[in-house]
Amino acid sequence: MSHTNITGVQEFWNASPCQSDLSTEQDRRKYFEEISRKRYGLREWHVPTVANFPAYKDKQVLEIGCSIATDGLEFAKAGARYTGVDLTPHSIELAKERFKLFGVEGRLVAVNAEERLPFEDGTFDHAYSFGVIHHSPDPERIVREIHRVLKKGGTFTVMLYNRTSINYYLEIMFLRKIFRWCLLPKFMPRIIAAVTGFDRAKLEGHREILVKKGRMTKLEWISMNTDGPFCPLADVYDYQEAAELFKDFTNVRQDVWEFNSEHWSFLGKLIPLRLERWLGRNWGWHRMIYGTKP
Repeated sequence: MSHTNITGVQEFWNASPCQSDLSTEQDRRKYFEEISRKRYGLREWHVPTVANFPAYKDKQVLEIGCSIATDGLEFAKAGARYTGVDLTPHSIELAKERFKLFGVEGRLVAVNAEERLPFEDGTFDHAYSFGVIHHSPDPERIVREIHRVLKKGGTFTVMLYNRTSINYYLEIMFLRKIFRWCLLPKFMPRIIAAVTGFDRAKLEGHREILVKKGRMTKLEWISMNTDGPFCPLADVYDYQEAAELFKDFTNVRQDVWEFNSEHWSFLGKLIPLRLERWLGRNWGWHRMIYGTKP
């Protein structure tokens, strides 16, 4: 269990719900449409494949950490009886707006999934969570709640950040550690952003933390190098760690996806699409776990 307080996690994601920055369109329908187009059309092209939205028509589907319900909308449009829960009220407000705009039915609730979810035992046919549980101070409790609310024979699909990935070993734990001190001169974030195309605001944030803290724990370093420098908590899982987390389920299988060529500046533009996807399928950042409640 992490020592990070759940309040800090809630405040971070409530201030900037996941994916909400993918569009600046003023028209609200176009805003949400652009978010979906960018999510599924670029580096997360694999999400419709692993989520398999059409497979859950007429099924009771629960999403843990739905954020602004990009995937939730797809489940609902495919005919699922969809329920989305999220820790952050702002995300749920945006999700409700989205469902209303597109005329889709769904139940959306702001709740901490580490606590007892407001559903009876054995309510859902399928549980889905994409890139959420690894931000929790107590992921084991969330998994126990998934197990409780699933029907016997119910299934789950969960994405966790992958420890055995290029992003973790080569980028986060090697290259970024080597070059982090380059950020210390005040002018360097501006120069690095201009040369590489990396987000200057994020570079400034990394510099701010390095100046203030200097040394940090391994978990702090991982967290600030996943979802922005001020992300309070993010962890990574290898095959065995993920298997242990879902040990109470049967038919558990895993695969990996997603290599983000954008992290590699101009070099990333030289990587052929076929190679990019091969790297993702072998050393990708997204560890997908699937299983069944016995």
